[in-house]
Amino acid sequence: MSSGEFKIMRWNVGFDGPWGVSAVERYRNGGFDGLSLTSAPDWNPESLGFIRELPGLRYFNLRAKISDDLDAFRVDTLEDLSLVTGSRRKIPNAVLSNLRSLCLTDRPGIEVASRFPRLERLRVGAWKGSDLEMIREGKHLVSVYLEGRRQAGSLAGIESCTAVEEFVSINYSITDSLPLRSLGGLREVKLLAASPTAPHGIIRFSDIASSSLGKVWISNASVLEGFEILKELPRLREVRLIECRLGGTELQELNTLSRRVDVRVIDPRE
Repeated sequence: MSSGEFKIMRWNVGFDGPWGVSAVERYRNGGFDGLSLTSAPDWNPESLGFIRELPGLRYFNLRAKISDDLDAFRVDTLEDLSLVTGSRRKIPNAVLSNLRSLCLTDRPGIEVASRFPRLERLRVGAWKGSDLEMIREGKHLVSVYLEGRRQAGSLAGIESCTAVEEFVSINYSITDSLPLRSLGGLREVKLLAASPTAPHGIIRFSDIASSSLGKVWISNASVLEGFEILKELPRLREVRLIECRLGGTELQELNTLSRRVDVRVIDPRE
């Protein structure tokens, strides 16, 4: 979803002043249904309780260092929520049944099916997980973007998210690509585990070979299998293989791809 779907009020505490009565009046009188709030170093609210005073709030974007941001998860009208707060408090048990897009840093309680049943887009920064059980049964997820911490783990959990079209993992070494096989609508896959993250385990192109696949980026894979299937993907337009230690046979397979496919093989060691 796009922020253009909302009428967003932008409030910068450093420029517009601390949040207060005048800010609430501006929101109410302006017919807004979204708020983008930027903090200042000397602004330290105890909580986000004030956003519950904003009628019909559908969009909320916050950049501020705040430990208690839990009230954001209690506004049941929200459809798009982005919290860059550094908070590690557990997400409350409240169900946000209207939420379609969520961006936040890793924390306890990210359970898509039970807390965000209509979620379509998820982005998690500083992610520490070792599997994808948090998104299991995320029936409406279309996009999943995970920024890891150079850890290794599995993709277990994503196999039940059959609507996923875009999957990106950064600084996360996967053991096996098999859970991606059930995602028949994949359009974009990026499995990036640049050194010093450990190399990926087995990645098979057959596991991501959706007829819709247009872009695939892989870095630091120890085993890549099934290059021949890439020739059968009608919408494939971009292949990036970075630090993947390819042999002569694999390079020959890439050379047989259609000219419509932009292939780049990058090995920083060379």
